[in-house]
Amino acid sequence: MHYSEIDNLVPVILAVQEDDNNAITLLLELFGRVIDYEARYGHRHIDPDLRQELQIKLIYIAKCFDVEKHLAMSSKKIGQKKT
Repeated sequence: MHYSEIDNLVPVILAVQEDDNNAITLLLELFGRVIDYEARYGHRHIDPDLRQELQIKLIYIAKCFDVEKHLAMSSKKIGQKKT
């Protein structure tokens, strides 16, 4: 599965923020192809250390992501488009 196949990542991010291991696994699966692509950049093989570092950073970003702020900004943008 790829992250573009999910309509809304917010529930996954919220579960990651609650340290749900299944959500963390799902997040890593959703972004696995992107992580592998970046870990391979310029090389023929995937650098396992770089892959692990990117996975750690993805989880960190998800845990620090302010969902409420993002949703507030999204609703403001939708409101501005209607006027």
